[in-house]
Amino acid sequence: MFVEIVVYHPDVSVKSNPKDAEKFVRIYEAYETLSKPKLRKEYDNLLIQGLRSNERRIVENTPNSAVHGSWEVRPDVDAHPGPYYGVRGWSRISNSKIALALFILGIIGGLSGFASVKRSHNYQKTRIDEVSAKANEHHEKIRSDARKYGKEEQVERVAKRIFKRIDS
Repeated sequence: MFVEIVVYHPDVSVKSNPKDAEKFVRIYEAYETLSKPKLRKEYDNLLIQGLRSNERRIVENTPNSAVHGSWEVRPDVDAHPGPYYGVRGWSRISNSKIALALFILGIIGGLSGFASVKRSHNYQKTRIDEVSAKANEHHEKIRSDARKYGKEEQVERVAKRIFKRIDS
């Protein structure tokens, strides 16, 4: 059934035959009905009821009351109505062109992601270098104070600081 749908699909060729479109609609409607268990059961019940009843139903077909079922091809319907994607000026695009566009979009996205990660890494590296430089300055100041005042003076300063915190 799937092969027949592909063969009779109106988009397969630009110059589609109206009879092929009719066959496609019939096959598609049959597939839609038979593929869903609930609809298939209803269809089977309709067939059983039709076999049981010997009545023939007469339907008047006046020009003003033409009713077309969803399975019928309407005579006034165009097989190619308007723009394919709903955008004027855009005709149908092949899958390979769409795949190529998505591939290019993926490459652009990957490169921009790589660039943003690299920039973030460089920014973090400069921040860490700045913090490290400040720590080195502070460490160098403490070492110069230690050389300048000696060990005993440094011990006294630390003791004063500790006792000052304890007293507070």
